[in-house]
Amino acid sequence: MRKVTKGAIYYATQIKEDIRQKILSGKFQKGDKLPSEEEIANSYGVSRMTARQALVELVVEGFIYRIPGKGTYVADIHSIESKEGSIRGLVALIVPNLHLTFYYQIISGVEKVLKNDGIDMVLKCVNEDPVEERVIFEKFIKSPVGGLLVISGWYTKENSQLLRDLMDKMPVVIIDVKIDGIKVDTVISDDRKGGFLATEHLVELGHKNILHLAGPEGDSSADNRRAGYREALEKYNIEYREEYIRFTNWEMKEGYYQTKKFFMNNGSDVTGIFTCNDEVAAGSYTALKEMGVTVPDEVAIMGYGNLEMGRFLEVPLSTVEQSAEEMGKTGATLLVDRMRWKRKTDDIQEIVVPTKLVIRDSCGINKKIKI
Repeated sequence: MRKVTKGAIYYATQIKEDIRQKILSGKFQKGDKLPSEEEIANSYGVSRMTARQALVELVVEGFIYRIPGKGTYVADIHSIESKEGSIRGLVALIVPNLHLTFYYQIISGVEKVLKNDGIDMVLKCVNEDPVEERVIFEKFIKSPVGGLLVISGWYTKENSQLLRDLMDKMPVVIIDVKIDGIKVDTVISDDRKGGFLATEHLVELGHKNILHLAGPEGDSSADNRRAGYREALEKYNIEYREEYIRFTNWEMKEGYYQTKKFFMNNGSDVTGIFTCNDEVAAGSYTALKEMGVTVPDEVAIMGYGNLEMGRFLEVPLSTVEQSAEEMGKTGATLLVDRMRWKRKTDDIQEIVVPTKLVIRDSCGINKKIKI
């Protein structure tokens, strides 16, 4: 390995390129064992995490492969399909964005399972863009990763054929948003039940006019929460009103914007808000506060997801526990089972993680509205 002068900084991409050139030049031959992550880090004067990222990228590109418990080896760069061992050592995780805490909870669950099994992970973000997702899918079709976890979004259905192509090469597990029309292992939460519980709680406190900040239309998670909202209203003979549905994204600023827009334009008699997630709920709360509307005395707010942030709002947020970390653990366990052939590959599973109500102060549990 190349020694560097004191104070020189080598980033992961530079280390990757240096090792890649040594492989292409023949200095490192097929089957050669590379130095350990610690040795590479010391050689280049970087952290072990930086050295690891460089090696992970080389695995993805097909230049090396890893055998858990043994080490990292130079692959046959002329025959990517022959990379024995790489399918046991690397999993790719694709996430919609890196802004929402919910996705970090899923990532945490995935990491705990993979670490326990000695499997490395490469993380890719698609920024909720079907084109970016397609590019990444195409890249992994040509890579020797052993399995793929996709935290899916409403846009993933546009890339269904590529998912099928990936499934021909490796195990694939979808987490969060169900993709219709494709038979693939899927882990979702019981969003319809969660939407029902959230809305029923508001109704039982006396709220009849409930605004639903509903998330993206066409996203199965959001659609199922909206279905649960409608089911609860029907149970209590309350009219479902389209004007009380506002489609949003999953971000705090959208909750802020849509809440202000609704209350300022409608002069509505809404007394309760059910939001698609806790981040949108936090934005909605901020908007109400700026407008001088008190929570929960004038308007109650129900979130979804049970993120840590909800506990620390000025008025702690009532919400629905979605068990995001458990979804990540379940998805990763399912994928590892596939990779190790513990179950038949045609035994497609859909695992539904339960949801439950978490009651705090934002709905005013002790201040029921008179019906």
